[in-house]
Amino acid sequence: MTIPRLALGLAALAFAASACSATVSGTAAPSPSQIPEAASSADDWETVLADAAGTTVRWWLYGGDDRVNRYIDEHVVPVAADLGVDLQRVPIADTADAVQRVVAEVQAGEDNGAVDLIWINGENFALGKGAGLWLQDWATTLPNAALVDPATVATDFGVTVEGQESPWSRALFVYAHDTERVPDPPRTLDDLLTFAEANPGRVTYPAPPDFTGSAFVRQVVAALGEDDGFDYLRRLQPFLWQEGRTHPASEAELNRLFGDGQVDVAMSYDPGFVETSVRQGLFPESARPFVLEHGTLHNVSFVTIPNNAGNRAGAMVVANLLLDPTLQGLKADPEVLGVPTVLDLDALGPADRARFERVTASPWLLAEYGDLVAELPVEHVETLEQRWREEVLP
Repeated sequence: MTIPRLALGLAALAFAASACSATVSGTAAPSPSQIPEAASSADDWETVLADAAGTTVRWWLYGGDDRVNRYIDEHVVPVAADLGVDLQRVPIADTADAVQRVVAEVQAGEDNGAVDLIWINGENFALGKGAGLWLQDWATTLPNAALVDPATVATDFGVTVEGQESPWSRALFVYAHDTERVPDPPRTLDDLLTFAEANPGRVTYPAPPDFTGSAFVRQVVAALGEDDGFDYLRRLQPFLWQEGRTHPASEAELNRLFGDGQVDVAMSYDPGFVETSVRQGLFPESARPFVLEHGTLHNVSFVTIPNNAGNRAGAMVVANLLLDPTLQGLKADPEVLGVPTVLDLDALGPADRARFERVTASPWLLAEYGDLVAELPVEHVETLEQRWREEVLP
């Protein structure tokens, strides 16, 4: 489960930074009564709940994953309604759409913004943090934040979080093969290169800066080091689909090639993408997920609250619900999403812990992901993508 990495232009955010500085610290800034106090006690949280009751929260998030949408609509929305919060999904194609809306509102001096909560990605979080777009010091005050290991959410793509976003899901980089065509898939990068050499045109990956293609490049760099990783990518290039002269433009195009039998390996940062694709009829039922022995690239998905959000209290209530053990357990259930939890199981009681100790019976989901490999710092991503364009593309 992941969202496209479509970062805002640096020039736009540089302009936004000055605008934010003027509106957040100047006369157009939200008044103290509009910003919830840090919920440092049960009484404080009761105040937040009271302020949120009877309000609407507009959660802007990538709308292209039907299973995620269904999870939110069928499980999160009703629980929010029980607390008096009308949670409305605002589906967007790009994370940048939500951030650009915030930028435009801040520039206009709007302190009752239309964006209450965003499913944010690491690069846009980093750029927005630098521009002062996000509400500060709220995420660690959520009651359910105590159920998360602080060390695992201290940074987002190497950027310190500092209470400006709250975790809600995980993303893991997973591959797919078709057991009818390739019963024993490559398990290492060397195996993948050997397979590509023996089967020219049957392997490819999306062209960075597509999120999935960029992640594959980072997986190679994380496993081999940057220089050796780029040497590997150059050696792999001529054996790719279309002799490496072109790459799929997106994960969706790669999935189509895999589903049509034109290539033998697919990949995604969504650990449930094989299950989703089989159920949608995009992949054959003989498709299976696998990971490389080098370790599984992973990151945590967060939500953030803009500084000028019109309903900060409601957004905090929803962010806290997203960490509720029951809802996290449903999200981890293979029948719902099959996405690993962000909660620290050692912080849960026996009944809550049992929600996550099921073994999936689905052949299209993995029960284990091997060693987890941390994402590279955000400032390295664009550098690696530029180097790929200069050194790997023919």
